[in-house]
Amino acid sequence: MTMHTERARYAAAPPRVETRGNGAATPRVHGFLATRVSPEGIAALPAALASGNLDYPLVDRCPAPGDGGPEMVHATFLFIDEQAEQPAQAVILSANALVDHENLAASEFEQASERLWSITLLVPADWVASYRITVHRGDGPAPWHQAADRRAIRLAADAGGPDPLNPQVSTTMNGAAVSVFRGPKAAATPHLAPAVPAAGHRGPSLGGWGAADARTQGRHPRLSHHLLQDENCGRERSVWIYQPPGSDSGAQQEPTPLVVVHDGATWVKHLSFAESLDNAINAKALEPVHVMFVDSTSIPLRSTELPHAAGTTRSLAQQFLPWARNGFNVRADPASTLVTGSSFGGLAAILAVLRYPELFGRAVAQSPSLWYTDLSTQLKSLAPHVELEIQAGYFETRIAESCAQTLDALHGSNSAQRIQYQQVSGGHDWAWWAPELLSALARSFPATGR
Repeated sequence: MTMHTERARYAAAPPRVETRGNGAATPRVHGFLATRVSPEGIAALPAALASGNLDYPLVDRCPAPGDGGPEMVHATFLFIDEQAEQPAQAVILSANALVDHENLAASEFEQASERLWSITLLVPADWVASYRITVHRGDGPAPWHQAADRRAIRLAADAGGPDPLNPQVSTTMNGAAVSVFRGPKAAATPHLAPAVPAAGHRGPSLGGWGAADARTQGRHPRLSHHLLQDENCGRERSVWIYQPPGSDSGAQQEPTPLVVVHDGATWVKHLSFAESLDNAINAKALEPVHVMFVDSTSIPLRSTELPHAAGTTRSLAQQFLPWARNGFNVRADPASTLVTGSSFGGLAAILAVLRYPELFGRAVAQSPSLWYTDLSTQLKSLAPHVELEIQAGYFETRIAESCAQTLDALHGSNSAQRIQYQQVSGGHDWAWWAPELLSALARSFPATGR
């Protein structure tokens, strides 16, 4: 089965997702560093890394497959132990979607020398993943071995921090800093702005976030914060409006498409997506667009309101979309109105084009939680003008399988011709959601004359 990024319209049968047991199998290669580097070379690695003369993480390309399969690489991650007085007893790599709670040894580093620990994974050459490194010192088993259930194990394995050796830092939903690995064949991200982790955040990168606030005002000159009463859900909701370059000076005269983005606080506060939009528009990769970032506020509210059409989707259709169209210079036709989100937000994006096709004519559903509800019957009746793109990570097993099952059920239907599916070499991960959303917007609304 093909693991590299693909995009296809499903007139033909969709690809199958291989079952990998209880979660994604961690592709660890034992003893790899010792087979490639001499003891003297291993001893010299810390100095080579400190000098900046060595690309990191270490990547060794595998021979090109002869069967048409994906190109693979060996990715080696290192940890240099600087605390001689209390040396590390165990080190674990918390790579997105690859910590198997039933086989933790597959994510643990090996001690290559007195100060140096290493782990090597065999991954697709276009793998994109966020990760953290957690170190256990002192007596007794590591916390991730003491935890009793899957979530507690994942939290314990993720409690450390970004890789000190890797300058590529991003963030997750709650603003926690993470390191990012991008394989040599991963798509370039020239317009993506650097993420801004939450200052002083402690603890795991997994989980949600607290109530949104207006402190993002002033960070971007054309990003405005609005605190509105959500009449449908019966609570206040933060909404941010991004206006494209030229709108503040009067240069932008023609109405633009409108993009609606779920989980707005993360995109605005931590992912610097307004700057990314500026970059893509100024580079003529994306036509000027307005973007409405709609906050989901908290994990409990998000889980209640996003997966059901009567929740946030109804609020968008009945209140927030009319509000944006009345107050900003945007087009009011469905072909110019795109809704997007990830996870439950991806499911909500699909619900929007199913329930309100007269309002939303395009959707980009990233890692949609189709395991939560079967939408295959409704998707067979997808309105003929609606365009839907579904993206899923190969390593997010449950979601990838549910997406494949849904597409399989649509095989041969008229709506299948208007549904694109992109399988990404990654997990349930903001590390690829952000760049792939920017690319999807450029495909939906390409700049004229580029």
